[in-house]
Amino acid sequence: CIDVMEEMNVKNAYLPLGVKGDMIKYPELRPEIVKRLKWAGKEVGEIGGVIGVETSYDAKAEKEFLEEIGSPNIKSSFNFANAIRNGKNISSELKILGKENIAQIHASNTDGELIENDPALDMFAVKKTLDEMNWKGWLIIERSRDTDHVHDRKANYGANVAYLKSVFQNN
Repeated sequence: CIDVMEEMNVKNAYLPLGVKGDMIKYPELRPEIVKRLKWAGKEVGEIGGVIGVETSYDAKAEKEFLEEIGSPNIKSSFNFANAIRNGKNISSELKILGKENIAQIHASNTDGELIENDPALDMFAVKKTLDEMNWKGWLIIERSRDTDHVHDRKANYGANVAYLKSVFQNN
């Protein structure tokens, strides 16, 4: 991954630890994941890059995890869906993590509603929080599909991108 980042002059990578790397379900994996991410942080640092890691931790535990890794080149890929699933307030979680620990934001929830129609997502409150934190960076869109039209990727992603642009680029 780091070789590809360097070859393509890409500065940000996304590493979801996924189901098999879920350190809540499999806490015995944490020492090895930390060891590998310490190595990866050193390597990606040599090209001036950052790896955004998505875990299933809440913000407090994720911040502790990042501190254990101890690399400014390994940061959080913060996922709204994880915060919602954990019963946490998105804005509070962002503040706990702090802008220095966030590489990118996965600005989606699970399937059911488009972002604009999802009652669990208050994007104006999120924007306000990010503006107060002076955070700038990537917003990733993956899910948040209208289940009535789940296979219409163009319509779902197009609507979500248009909505996020209206919130975040409308100053």
